Amino acid sequence: MAQVDTGAAYSVLDIDVAKALNLMDFGSHRARLSTRLGTLSGELIEVPIALVADEGSSLQLEATFFVSHEWRGGTFLGYSGLLERLRIALDCPANLFYFGVED
Repeated sequence: MAQVDTGAAYSVLDIDVAKALNLMDFGSHRARLSTRLGTLSGELIEVPIALVADEGSSLQLEATFFVSHEWRGGTFLGYSGLLERLRIALDCPANLFYFGVED
């Protein structure tokens, strides 16, 4: 599970998720990210992801995630490298997330 944060510069993976997916310490694309928990050092990693649909077609794409040993604030889907590539709509009262890409 992840939270959508359209104000986040990048998507951020929780440290436990990043470790489980073996996405730590590639040594490239070093970055610093200002967060509600302070400024963190980490890496920007391209990750293949799937958005699984309850109805219609699921979507597979590459997304850029910030990973850091210092981040313990959960997983967030941010604008640059992910949400900017999608067409999305939220129906908050119904707790629904609609997605697709432009052809």
